[in-house]
Order: sequence, then structure tokens, then C-alpha cells
Amino acid sequence: MEENSNLTAERSLEIITEQIAQSRKNVSKSVGQSLYIAGICMMGTCIAIALVNYIFQTPMGHLLWFALPIFIWIASHKRKDEQAHAPATIVGTMVAKTWSTFCIFVLGFFFIALIWGFFASRLYSPSEYIYMEIKVTPVIVLLMGMAVTITGHILRQRWLVIFGIIAGLGCFMWEHLGIGKQLLIVLSGLSPDNLAISFTTLPCLTFVIFAFIGLTLPGLMLKRQK
Repeated sequence: MEENSNLTAERSLEIITEQIAQSRKNVSKSVGQSLYIAGICMMGTCIAIALVNYIFQTPMGHLLWFALPIFIWIASHKRKDEQAHAPATIVGTMVAKTWSTFCIFVLGFFFIALIWGFFASRLYSPSEYIYMEIKVTPVIVLLMGMAVTITGHILRQRWLVIFGIIAGLGCFMWEHLGIGKQLLIVLSGLSPDNLAISFTTLPCLTFVIFAFIGLTLPGLMLKRQK
């Protein structure tokens, strides 16, 4: 009787382990689809912003960032409608909460930076404002890299963890140290004053790089996993 009880307990544990593994596999494909869609939408938005800034010689193209969540939401829901509805699982819930937390922090930080920039630009001279300005892009790519890395840990995908770290830290250093600006000055031979509009498009390049390395490519790999 005791042996049967032990066998039943062991079998129950095996079933639970198999179910968790299957759940993680199903969630991985769903997450891959979401990352892929987000990456494609982000790269498309970056290209549109760069074109608007260049054609109209104004940084107002960055207002299109507000439309990015709408693009992602429409594309994601259209894709979900075409697929069978999957039941909620603890793995899927953890991934969803990770990205919802990311969205809360990014939106909060963005609006704080926006309000601070509005008042700081009026309180300080242009030479002083350079040192008081909150750099938005490096912080956002760092937070996004953290979200991708945590997702990799939840799904037990070590390569996704590595992709998140490389994309997050790499794009953070690229943007924070102004490497793109320095390269643009050297390659163009122009002064920074003549490259003001071009500088407004450089964050788009950073986001395109991150979207490809940290979102689109990992998403495609997760989708094709067997």
C-alpha cells in the first residue's frame, strides 16, 4: 500500500513537471510572437520618425512614439484572433506581469522627463540645460533589456537572457556616451550646430538596433522552436 502511494506521488510529480514544461513551451511561442510583432512595429515607427524629422526638418516626428503602443496592440490582437485562445498559466502570467511592470516604469519615467524638460528648458540657459537634461533613450533601452532578460529567465531560455543583456547594455552605452553623435560629426565633417536635426534621428537608430537584437530576432527564434 505504501509503495503504491509512493508511486502515485512520484507519477503526480512527473505529470506536474511535464505540464509546467509544456506550458513553458507554449508560452515561449506566444512570447516569441509578441516580441516579433513589437520589434517590427518599433522598427517601422523609427523609420517613420526619422523620415518626418528629415523631410520637415523638425523633431516633432517623435510624437509618433505615442502611436507605437496602438500599432503593437492592433497587430497583436489581430494575430491572437487568428489563433486558438490558450488558457492562462503561471508562466504566462509572470511574463505578462514583467512587461506590464516595464510599461508602467517607462511611461512614468517618460512623463517625468517630459515635464522636467519643459520646465528646465525655461529655467536654465542652453549651455546649462545640456547638463540638466534627462536622457530618455538610454534608460528606456536599459529597462527594455532588463525585461527581455527576465523573460528569458522565466522561460529558461539562456540565449534570450544573453540577447537581453547584450541589447540592453550595448544600446545603453551607445546612446549614453553619444557614440552615434561622435561618429556622425567625424563622418560628415560638419559642426554639431549643422547636425541638430540629424541628432534628433539618432535615438531612432538606437531603437532599431535594439528592436532587431532584443525583440525581432529573439521573437523569430522563439516562434520557430520545436
